[in-house]
Amino acid sequence: MDSDAVRETALRVWNCRLCKSVAFSVFLLILAIESVILIPSAYNFRSNALQLLEQRAITVMQSMALSEEALTRPRELEQLLRKAQRDNPILALGIRRSDGATLGAIGDADFSDFAIDEVLRGQRDKVSRLTLGGTCYDLAWSVVRGSERLVFLARMDSSHVNTELVAFVLRIAGLVALIVAVVTTGTMVVLYRSVLSPILKLRRSMLGATANPDHADDYQVRERPRDELGEVFQAHDKMLMRVAESKRADRLRAEERARFLSRHDTLTGLPNRDFFLEHLRQTLSAACQRGENVHVLVLNLADFSAINDALGQHAGDQVLIEVARRLSHEINAGQFIARLGGDEFSIVSAGPFSPAQAAEHAERILSEIDRPLVIGGNEIHLRGRIGITCPDTGCVEPETILHDAEVVLSRVRGDTGARYQFFSPEMTQAAQRRQEIEHGLRLALDRGELQLFYQPKVTLDPGGGARPISSCEALIRWKHPARGWVSPGEFIPVAESSGQIIAIGEWVLREACVQIRRWRDAGLIPPRVAVNVSTRQFRDPRLPELARRALAEAGIDAGLLEIEITESAAMEDVALTATVLSTLRRLGVHLSIDDFGTGYSSLSYLRQLEIDAIKIDKSFVDDIGRDSNADAICDAIIRLGHSLGKRVVAEGVETQRQLDFLLARRCEEAQGFLFAKPMPASEIAGKLGRSVEIPAGSER
Repeated sequence: MDSDAVRETALRVWNCRLCKSVAFSVFLLILAIESVILIPSAYNFRSNALQLLEQRAITVMQSMALSEEALTRPRELEQLLRKAQRDNPILALGIRRSDGATLGAIGDADFSDFAIDEVLRGQRDKVSRLTLGGTCYDLAWSVVRGSERLVFLARMDSSHVNTELVAFVLRIAGLVALIVAVVTTGTMVVLYRSVLSPILKLRRSMLGATANPDHADDYQVRERPRDELGEVFQAHDKMLMRVAESKRADRLRAEERARFLSRHDTLTGLPNRDFFLEHLRQTLSAACQRGENVHVLVLNLADFSAINDALGQHAGDQVLIEVARRLSHEINAGQFIARLGGDEFSIVSAGPFSPAQAAEHAERILSEIDRPLVIGGNEIHLRGRIGITCPDTGCVEPETILHDAEVVLSRVRGDTGARYQFFSPEMTQAAQRRQEIEHGLRLALDRGELQLFYQPKVTLDPGGGARPISSCEALIRWKHPARGWVSPGEFIPVAESSGQIIAIGEWVLREACVQIRRWRDAGLIPPRVAVNVSTRQFRDPRLPELARRALAEAGIDAGLLEIEITESAAMEDVALTATVLSTLRRLGVHLSIDDFGTGYSSLSYLRQLEIDAIKIDKSFVDDIGRDSNADAICDAIIRLGHSLGKRVVAEGVETQRQLDFLLARRCEEAQGFLFAKPMPASEIAGKLGRSVEIPAGSER
């Protein structure tokens, strides 16, 4: 192994937290063991050193020729003791008898505190002690000479014992440190190669597989040790393979689920609009090649929003699910059904189908849809509408054929008597014209293209007197910059269906109030102005506040404003109508019911509404004198209005016969071409009287 490889291995070992932890644990364990061994070794070393001192002292004393005469001669005994001390680490010597009497002593040593009684009495052969901080070692032992017991005392220099002990401990500690280092290093190397390195490989494999589970099998451990770890690695690799396979299977299922959701409706499970167009494109391509035709049915539910409003969205969802189930039950092989969005579904069929067969299919579907269903204890009756397109050839674009079917469906929506209808090219032209009108209306307000014309209402005098203007009806007109005057009958329905009628209605209300102010500022007596409010605007909770603000901004009396609502709008929700009318009544504005007789009003409801007048619909007035039924209806409406204390207004009066009929029945007011056509505000001004100014300070 070269130096770079050794350095790299050493670096990996050094950076390995597990290696450090294991090595440190081994180091502490060996150090603890050696420390335990060192303590008794040091003790034995010191004990052996002191025993050597003892043996030397005893040997020296035994070598002295102590005779009986010497023991009785102090001078001779002292010389012998000094001779024994010479060349020996003995600092002091002494001899005592068993009774404690000192026979001889040399050296500066005090043995008075040395507990040698047991030796004197013969209970122990010898005693020893370390004194003077361990620098001296005292020894007392007994010897029997003849019939007498002698006790020898020796103080020896033991300072070298501590020095030798320290040196011994240092030698042993160094040896221990070397052993610990060698053993620890060897342990780390062996442990790293046989245990830690495989574990680290396993760790890297697991971390890599965790970070990239979709390709977990790329992190298998290829090199496996031939021991228990090899079995662990084998199981680990198998687990990674299973994880990768599971992840890939999950991803495939997720992708398949995503593809399904992108092409299907989540509520009903039917194909969605994109999938339908894709299938329709393939169907049209195949039909074009075979010379077959394709017919497309687009179905929606009448008044589906009312189900959501009345029963909640959950009930509406259940209705859509049931409709999808019923439609799926009605399709045959070769037909394709999809939910286009909301309550709109579509079915495409290819083959030699005739329009008659398409009509039969539509009728079967409508019959299936018409069957009542029960949701949450509520019986729901559905009513479907279908638009059908059957091009002569399949060589058309799918967007075009679907658009044609939706165009004819919109026509069915406007025709309450039709359940299904076939597409004609004229419908596309009408739809394009409608789009142009809708787009133009969005700009008309900002460009000032909308204007108000005013048609007078006159007071009818049965005596044949003058017919003064009682009020005016504000009628909106649109002067298109390119097309000129656009009929209200053409753009008002578009404004209502697109929701633009709300903004237009607000403008009409403010503009009518401002015009009243202009007439008054011009010194004229302004008439009461009636403003038609659409059904959508009447349902807008802001309507009363909008009327109050328009009156306040114009600075006019509320009695000069009259708000007209259609009979059908009033009867749609009588409770709401009564609330809104009551709020408007508190403002002081006049209220009237327009198009009376065309709806389904109930007398019990009508008398609850706070209104000032009812207007006989023009369709009845037109037939006065030509249709006895129309005469009877007009007569009944006038009598009803009088009985309820309401003012009756006839609209659309164009002939003298109609006027005579109304005068004979004492109808209060009338409007129509017989009296005046709708005209700009400037022309109305010429028909208004002037106000009389009273000079300041004059009496009234």
